[in-house]
Amino acid sequence: MANFWGKFRNYTPSAPRPQERSLENPSTVLSSEYLDSLGAETKRAEVDHANSISITAFWRALQVLSGVIASLPFEVFRFDENSSVKAVNHPLARVIGRSPNELYTKFDFMQTLIIHLYTYGNFYARIDRNPQGRPNRLVILDPAKVKIDYNSRGSIVYVFTNPMGGTSRYSFDRVIHVSGLSWDGTLGEDLVKTFKRVLNTGLDNQNYLASFYANGASLSGVVTVPQKLDDAAYRRMRTSWNNSYSGANKAGSTAILEQGATYQKVALSPAEAGAAEAKKMVISDVARITGVPQFLLEDLDRATFNNIEELGQLFVTYTILPLCKNIEAEFSRKLLFDSEQDNHEVRLDLSSLLRADTEARSKLIDSMMKWGIINRDEARKIEGINPIADGSGQAYYIPLNMTDPTKPQEVEGTPGLSEADERMRFFDSIKSKMDAYGVAVRAGAITPQIEDEIKLRVEAGLPPVSDDVLKAWAEDEGYRRPITLKLKQEVEKIEEQLTDNNNGSDEEPGNQPTE
Repeated sequence: MANFWGKFRNYTPSAPRPQERSLENPSTVLSSEYLDSLGAETKRAEVDHANSISITAFWRALQVLSGVIASLPFEVFRFDENSSVKAVNHPLARVIGRSPNELYTKFDFMQTLIIHLYTYGNFYARIDRNPQGRPNRLVILDPAKVKIDYNSRGSIVYVFTNPMGGTSRYSFDRVIHVSGLSWDGTLGEDLVKTFKRVLNTGLDNQNYLASFYANGASLSGVVTVPQKLDDAAYRRMRTSWNNSYSGANKAGSTAILEQGATYQKVALSPAEAGAAEAKKMVISDVARITGVPQFLLEDLDRATFNNIEELGQLFVTYTILPLCKNIEAEFSRKLLFDSEQDNHEVRLDLSSLLRADTEARSKLIDSMMKWGIINRDEARKIEGINPIADGSGQAYYIPLNMTDPTKPQEVEGTPGLSEADERMRFFDSIKSKMDAYGVAVRAGAITPQIEDEIKLRVEAGLPPVSDDVLKAWAEDEGYRRPITLKLKQEVEKIEEQLTDNNNGSDEEPGNQPTE
């Protein structure tokens, strides 16, 4: 019995000790009811998947991403080693390109895909097939109601909780599953849960500003009266104050205090609380989380007209392109037959996003046409213009000076050139050869030969080399140009005459022996 009472005393809490009251330990407990009586809001709205999109920066980021992806053409392509063509008549083209099912359009479907992917980290859609096994319907599944399980063979099974009760189990090939960043390569990380603190900051900032303006866009404070108020008087005064001065439509009203009451400010203004800086910080964080540039989130502080286009191209390259590849890979492996995997693929067409400004695009198309890369009809198609009706737009053009180095050159008889044009083109080619030959000689790269001179004269239709020039070349062993040799011969003749004159002047009449 003693043991029983001993155990009873151990389980019985002792009487509370008297506590000392101070500022750190006040006699009036600051309970939520007490704070609510002072007009303070103590409940904090935690961010979740539903209210996360109420954060303006996050909403805008999802709107940009989903709008861009949903606007891209989603098509089936057939390819081989040399070409890739659009398979417009493929049975899958209608499902992914126009209407996944009767409930929503392709645009709605792709928008939902992005929203689920950037909130839950996963997108699921059930694949319905016709008797031939071809997908003919895609049905979006709520990611909050999908769980991943494994069967006895280790294959993935998707377990979906039906809205009306019960569960459905779908094999791996019955569900489109696009996932984001993942630790195991299967289940994507939930973005809202992963970045809960960041998104909570944005939500708290918005709620703070909303509460501030809802309470009259004025500073919160304490009204002090010299005498003690009973409960009825306190409630009457509080109701009267809120009715007279609370609310944005009563901002700027003048408060009238009676019976010696005073007002003391106890809260911070949005500027003092750093609300604007917090909002910019949230925009920056959302931009980092989603990969959407800040200027697309309506934050233009660091954007200029010189770098916006470049930032837009970086957005396409580093955010949109990887996202498209992720989507394409999952749709291709789940919707195409095994026999089509090696020569078919589904593709989001990014050409419209990669188009430069009008001036740069015009220069690119002009250059591609001039070099025969595209014809006029193909250039018109790039700009969304119908082809030329008579079919002349199918011709390819290249510059006249572009030739095939593996084929012999034909100077005469070039189609489309007049006789004068052909003659001019002929002389231009001879001049080019002579200029090149002269440069090589002057640079010491080659030694001029009489045979080269004769050949160039014959090609140019010039008179043949004279006998004097041939003789001069032979005497000088072909190391100088003919015009130089001619000058040398002139100099040599003058030297010979001077030598003869000097020899004659040496025999003077006065040089006779003396007697």
